[in-house]
Amino acid sequence: MSTPKLSTIVKATVDALAVAARNFIKPERITVYYPYEKLEYARMRGWIGLWTEKCTSCMLCARICPTNAIKMYPAPNTKRYPGIDYGRCIMCHFCIDICPTDALYPTPIKELAFYDYKEMIYTPDMEREPPKIQEPYKSVKVAIKYEGGIPKKVRLE
Repeated sequence: MSTPKLSTIVKATVDALAVAARNFIKPERITVYYPYEKLEYARMRGWIGLWTEKCTSCMLCARICPTNAIKMYPAPNTKRYPGIDYGRCIMCHFCIDICPTDALYPTPIKELAFYDYKEMIYTPDMEREPPKIQEPYKSVKVAIKYEGGIPKKVRLE
């Protein structure tokens, strides 16, 4: 293993001091001031909806779920429909991918909060209707972008 040259060490130290001095003079916060600012999740998957009229009760969704988060609930019409335990769900969406009739569908709802574990269990009746999202504030969408190796928070419009 070779030792780094003295010039490399000096340059790295000067670069680090320059970043510290820049943040001392003009501090720039890269954390998000939630709920006034919300990060744009480009590739994150969200809440799963259900169209019971399309569901054939094939149970493929329950079988493919890697965390056993899907339970089939009996309905009065002798069919069984999936319900999802969001305490176990890892949002892999394998259930949506394997559904032959597209009865399960993705939604853009990504921020869910629950008071206790019982609220995380969604029955088929609850899966039909997307959860109501309360927006107490008009939030601004932001993203973290790297410019020259330095993270910068930018507003998305």
